[in-house]
Amino acid sequence: MKSRFYFVFVVFCFTAVLILTVFIRSADNRIFYKICKCTAEQNRLKQQLWQKQIRLENLINPAAVSHRLDRNKTDH
Repeated sequence: MKSRFYFVFVVFCFTAVLILTVFIRSADNRIFYKICKCTAEQNRLKQQLWQKQIRLENLINPAAVSHRLDRNKTDH
């Protein structure tokens, strides 16, 4: 009788470990997906920021400003 309870206990523990392993792997996959998604979004935002920074630098570049001033003088 004692060996039967021992066998049931071992089967129960083994099943619990397998279920826990599946749960941890699926949670790990979800976290990995979220990290990849956030990294991609962060890279996209960095690219947008760099593009806006380049546009701003082109607007405040002394050569570009003087060119626009010269062009405005010739237009008027």
